[in-house]
Amino acid sequence: MSSNTRTFGRLPVVSLVLSLAGLAVSTYLTVAHFTAGALLCAEGEVIDCGTVTTSEQSELFGIPVAVLGLAFFAFMTVACLPFAWRSEALHWARLVAVGVGVLFVVYLVAAEFLLIGKICLWCTAVHVITLALAAALVTGALRRSNL
Repeated sequence: MSSNTRTFGRLPVVSLVLSLAGLAVSTYLTVAHFTAGALLCAEGEVIDCGTVTTSEQSELFGIPVAVLGLAFFAFMTVACLPFAWRSEALHWARLVAVGVGVLFVVYLVAAEFLLIGKICLWCTAVHVITLALAAALVTGALRRSNL
């Protein structure tokens, strides 16, 4: 058993799986953003992905939020590869990136509830994945600090 496995347990695998899941959903949302009719989601009073993903808040400085999510999860996928867990520089880069990701999730959830008044289930999936990834990475950081 390698020292990396003893120290971090399954966290590298969990973080990689979460990153890949986020990458998949973000890829879907990016394709849906640029392809009319590609977004599969119920539309109703509260749940309405179309309204959320085409709202003013769906872009930041002219960049679709879905593309930002895709870039975030592409980076996190590489940063969460098993070899990357041995790198001190990538350790800090992962933590900073997921911290920014969590802050962005807070902003996006607030935008959905307070500004748009609708919820996107696909976006919620990305938010949950981001928060779970943050929990895994903070757990890894705590284990690293106890070495």
